[in-house]
Amino acid sequence: MRLLATAALFALLLAAPALAQQPGPIPNLVGTWEAGPFELHHKSHGFIMNKGQSAKLVVTAQEGRVFHGSVEWGNKAPGKDTFSGVIDKDNVTFYLAGHEEGLRLGKLDGPDAFTFYYLVPGGKNPRAGFVEYKRKK
Repeated sequence: MRLLATAALFALLLAAPALAQQPGPIPNLVGTWEAGPFELHHKSHGFIMNKGQSAKLVVTAQEGRVFHGSVEWGNKAPGKDTFSGVIDKDNVTFYLAGHEEGLRLGKLDGPDAFTFYYLVPGGKNPRAGFVEYKRKK
């Protein structure tokens, strides 16, 4: 009997780390997100840092881990791009592929905040930077 209890305790201790590593539910990103702090370097415009420019990201639809929407920005080089995205199995990291340009790598900072890092290599306007977003309520 004591051997059975010890074996059961041992099995529970082995299972605990696996249970603790299970991510929660897939986050819902649908909605409008407004840009906050950002920094970037743009080939044509140099460094641009928090100078009152605005940006907005809208996730229009999501099915499971996959979503799509648009992002637009205004500054010395305003623009808009649509994207397709996917949420990693860790439910914190996500990836967006711009339909026109760029790759964005994001991390959720909570249910209503995320930071993404974007890379636009080559072409007319190569640039790299990050933006912090908050969900518009």
